[in-house]
Amino acid sequence: MKGSHRCTGVAMAFALIAACAAVGVTAGAAQASSTPATRALLYLRSQQGAGGAIAGPSGSYTDSELYAIGAAAGGYDPRALTASSGKSVMDYLAAGAAEACTRSNPGGCGELIQAVVAAGDAPHSFGGEDLVTTLSSAYDATTGEYGDGEAFPQALAIQGLVAAGAQVPAPAVQFLVSAQDSDGGWDYEDLANDPKAATDFDTSDTNSTAMVLMALDAAGDHARDTSTLAWLATQQDADGGFPYQSGDGSDPDSTALVIQAIVATGGDPSGAAWSKAGKTPLDHLTSTQDKDGGYTFPGKKGPDAFTTSQVPPALEGVAFPVPFASRRWYEAGAALPATAARASGGPPAALIYALVALAAVLVIGGGGVAVVRARR
Repeated sequence: MKGSHRCTGVAMAFALIAACAAVGVTAGAAQASSTPATRALLYLRSQQGAGGAIAGPSGSYTDSELYAIGAAAGGYDPRALTASSGKSVMDYLAAGAAEACTRSNPGGCGELIQAVVAAGDAPHSFGGEDLVTTLSSAYDATTGEYGDGEAFPQALAIQGLVAAGAQVPAPAVQFLVSAQDSDGGWDYEDLANDPKAATDFDTSDTNSTAMVLMALDAAGDHARDTSTLAWLATQQDADGGFPYQSGDGSDPDSTALVIQAIVATGGDPSGAAWSKAGKTPLDHLTSTQDKDGGYTFPGKKGPDAFTTSQVPPALEGVAFPVPFASRRWYEAGAALPATAARASGGPPAALIYALVALAAVLVIGGGGVAVVRARR
């Protein structure tokens, strides 16, 4: 009987230890699905229409493309981002490839290419289109411009080429370098020190600057990192975030883009160098997230897909283009969780320690000798 009690005690102990492990795994899964990035992605899924698209500005594919990129960077398969109809966001992007990527819209080509690469598809044959060839047709070898050469189209075009593993023309990079304003930033027209800046509002802004810096770094040109980061630092608000231009007030999209630009240079957006009054850009992003996971642009009544779609890559600590060829980012079919788990904090850990302690008592009390260590 005494041996039987000892065996029973040891068996119960091991059962409790197994329970500890199960609780730990469950807590880990809950923590992963309650991260700000995943909650933002879940908000975007709630905005997904029957065709697989994320509702956004009319004629824009940006929200859907960023949804795919952000999900892939977060460990989810873009092809598993399906609507109730079974259509995925990639189905939607494939159906609209010819419209999203045209010679007159090289920026659209560059962004779509990044989404296609995120899903593991081929940008040379997506939705019946050769996106890389179309993008290349928008290039002016004389000027180095893609399309009109404005900051976003030029930067997105270069990012798309890098994502596709295509050669970036040296004049295209030099065009961006030459467009830098004397203060260290870039303006949306990519016109250095625009003489009409006072009347056409074409002064340096954080969004254009961040996108251009990511493009230059992706192309291997880091010569402008120091001067650009120095200018961006002058734009940071006391809340840790960034405005479009000084005085506008921090907004989630500008903050997200600057975070990505910092990451592109090898910097740490959560480090002391980017702490303002004890608050970092990441602090600002996490503190301004709505309860439903979405993000609200200042002055608006509530969150929207356009604003939210630009945030997940920053929360995930990646710059554009995300180097999806560098490693396996997700398993095929990896889908978003059904809902966001509530952050559980301390209780699971406390429960684990209690179970381990009880297991130790049962082992020792049952006549055996055991040393049980809890590992955090």
